[in-house]
Amino acid sequence: MTTVLQARPKGFINTPAIEQLTIRALRYLQSGFSLHLRGPAGTGKTTIAMHLADLLNRPIVLIFGDDDLKSSDLIGNQLGYSRKKVVDNFIHSVVKLEDEMRQNWVDSRLTLACKEGFTLVYDEFNRSHPEANNVLLSALEEKLLVLPPNNNRSEYVRVDPHFRAIFTSNSEEYCGVYGTQDALLDRLITIDMPEPDEETQQEILVQKIGISIEDAQKIIKLIKIYLEITTQKQEIKPVQEGKLIRSHIDKSSGLRPGLIISKICHEHDIAIEADSQDFIEVCADVLLSRTALSPTEARRRLEKVVKILFTDGDASDLNSLLFSETLLTENNDLGIEEQVYQYLQQSTGARVSEIEVALGLNRVQTTNVLRSLLKQGYLKQQDNRFFAVQKEN
Repeated sequence: MTTVLQARPKGFINTPAIEQLTIRALRYLQSGFSLHLRGPAGTGKTTIAMHLADLLNRPIVLIFGDDDLKSSDLIGNQLGYSRKKVVDNFIHSVVKLEDEMRQNWVDSRLTLACKEGFTLVYDEFNRSHPEANNVLLSALEEKLLVLPPNNNRSEYVRVDPHFRAIFTSNSEEYCGVYGTQDALLDRLITIDMPEPDEETQQEILVQKIGISIEDAQKIIKLIKIYLEITTQKQEIKPVQEGKLIRSHIDKSSGLRPGLIISKICHEHDIAIEADSQDFIEVCADVLLSRTALSPTEARRRLEKVVKILFTDGDASDLNSLLFSETLLTENNDLGIEEQVYQYLQQSTGARVSEIEVALGLNRVQTTNVLRSLLKQGYLKQQDNRFFAVQKEN
């Protein structure tokens, strides 16, 4: 049996930036179009999708993208059998038997949503194989859902006029996601979700966790600068006129670690100060694993950022820190990228775990580098293996 949800997001934070995004998205949905929210992890895509679904005031069917998801998981499948046996002995000397067996069809979530006019929220849809999502094409465009042939029901389901679909996805350079067919993207209105602005992040921390606006500002600023100097990635471009051109690659959001740090400090009365060792330890446990640096180097940079930010350090000290530490990060990332690329050139493809073992990398380092190389076009992903691609200069 398919479970239907009624979303009532508690404490949804509405700031001018969020309100503007909501108005745009709701306009498209009310006009009958399906929506696609795309962006880095932690930018609030799922939360906003559920908020929009709530504003449509229709029951919600929720699907999570998965590598094992098949078309039958979306539309339904044959499940079990029903058998009917009739014994006719109206004339005592004649016995007539009728024995009938038929398969039972059970609708899955997409079929239910299309029939009843519910709102479909398909979270991280590009983690499913593209061919699994082909059943969506006719439902979104021709408003007709095609089912497998069956003598006991119609092969076509006319989509209810109230049906709406909201998709979310990470960018295609993320590991574990698949490229999306153009035919599906052409049927969606895509909104790229940026990193929430500082005002929005601060308001979320204040209202959801209950910390002061001053503490919220400290935490948001700390995370922003720390991630800037530890996870900044650069895209390798072919040499042009003797110069190696590089451009920025988007990082994941700092909102989720901000919520984690704020909640722990608030619930355990940990002072958000530079001289609080407990605060340093909480930040280290939450943030160090999000970088590709060694634990020692990542800890050093964290303590340096806290010292400058929380002790009224000079602005020039902060600018100098950002410049020098960013250069170190870029050089480190480029060296690891070269190792991974050379290893994949010499192999016939490898999984993430195989790359980690062969090169002695941790999971964060490996996934960060693979994302970068995929976006640059130096790698291709097939199933769960990565292959080197020779690019022309």
